[in-house]
Amino acid sequence: MKKGFKEAIEEMVKKRIESGEDPMVLFEELSREANLVFGHYNLEYELVDKKAK
Repeated sequence: MKKGFKEAIEEMVKKRIESGEDPMVLFEELSREANLVFGHYNLEYELVDKKAK
């Protein structure tokens, strides 16, 4: 069965948190890497700070 993007990311995040990684550090790394990928393809997006609302 083919794994979707959400499932692949969720599995990776779960494994890294279970191995002791700080969830906030992981979030920051994923955000940084997403910026690099989207920037490579000249895509723009905005992360909304849900706490600010």
